[in-house]
Amino acid sequence: MTPAELEHAHQRMQQRWYELVQAEQQGASTHELERLYDRYMRSVEVYNQGSKSCPVKYQERRFPGVA
Repeated sequence: MTPAELEHAHQRMQQRWYELVQAEQQGASTHELERLYDRYMRSVEVYNQGSKSCPVKYQERRFPGVA
C-alpha cells in the first residue's frame, strides 16, 4: 500500500468511527450499532494490513476511540 493509499485508509477508518459515535449519540438500535462497529473494524483491519508495508511514521498513528 502506498502512503497515499494508507492515508485514505486512515481517513476511512476515522470516518467509520465518527459514523459509529454519531449513531450511538442519536440512539440507533443495537443492530445498527453492531453493523457500524463491524464496518469500523474492517476499516481498522485494512489500515493495519497497509501499515505493515509503509514507512514507520505512518504506523505511529492512534486509532480513533483509543486513548
